[in-house]
Amino acid sequence: MPQEWNNLHILECNADNGTVVTVFMQSNGAAKRYVLGNGQNVEVNTDGTFTIPETQTNLSIMHF
Repeated sequence: MPQEWNNLHILECNADNGTVVTVFMQSNGAAKRYVLGNGQNVEVNTDGTFTIPETQTNLSIMHF
């Protein structure tokens, strides 16, 4: 049975190149994760920013 992930927060972020990217904070009741709209995982950095692992693009939060 697939896990059901629920959106807890929707975060609008600025990427290094100036584009706007949406990051979703999700939970399945046991764990939390941060993903893009296509389900791709993003890494949370200690300074509150995110990194898209495949491209090493940094994302800074605009609104949440």
